[in-house]
Amino acid sequence: MRVTDTFRGLFVTGTDTGVGKTIATGVLAVSLREQGVNAGVMKPVETGLTTRRLSDSEWLMSVAPSNDSRAVVAPYRLRASAAPMIAATAEDLAIDLQRIRSAFEVLASRHDCVLVEGVGGALVPLTPDILVADLIRYLMVPVLIVARSGLGSINHTLLTVECLKSRGIPILGVLFNNPIAPTENPDCHQTTGTILRWTGLRSFGELPYVDGMPATWGRERSRLMAPIDIQGLLEALGFRKVA
Repeated sequence: MRVTDTFRGLFVTGTDTGVGKTIATGVLAVSLREQGVNAGVMKPVETGLTTRRLSDSEWLMSVAPSNDSRAVVAPYRLRASAAPMIAATAEDLAIDLQRIRSAFEVLASRHDCVLVEGVGGALVPLTPDILVADLIRYLMVPVLIVARSGLGSINHTLLTVECLKSRGIPILGVLFNNPIAPTENPDCHQTTGTILRWTGLRSFGELPYVDGMPATWGRERSRLMAPIDIQGLLEALGFRKVA
């Protein structure tokens, strides 16, 4: 199903932390695999390992299993629940983009497309001189933005889009998510339509709120995958079915 002009990877960034990047990355990886695309997963930098029973990379590797080692999928696994630069400094480490890119190249050689989950948002510092946006440019992959569907998301999303465009980073589109249970009519704010009108980006769907994730993945998998515009994503990534 692969064609010669496909992207080797897709960077999944968010408008901010806690927006649902990990869930979105896992759902997209499984959705692509069901369409015959050998999708790999990567979490180059993860923090907060001391506060989680299951880390982001561990969950991604469980829903999209492969022979890839954790060291390649997650080159930097940091204990502190803090921005990557601060968490790395606490362990007397310096995040090296070349180390991340080398791991990405290994994954890209094994998979049709590698879904790279970011940390925080596009302007989160990785080092005193390097932001997540710089990592995206260094990997030379397009971006999919995960944004909240509810009130307050418009400003964050438009700022993220402007940031990425000003750096010449191609944006494939937006995937909306509901990380918290809706408390009122989700349509009353017209958030998603406003974002799409102002940015001119395409939406690849809106994930529903699911209680208890990631523990409930097994029974909620179908409901999470159903809203994904998988054909649109395949087209945007450069894949097509071969008769």
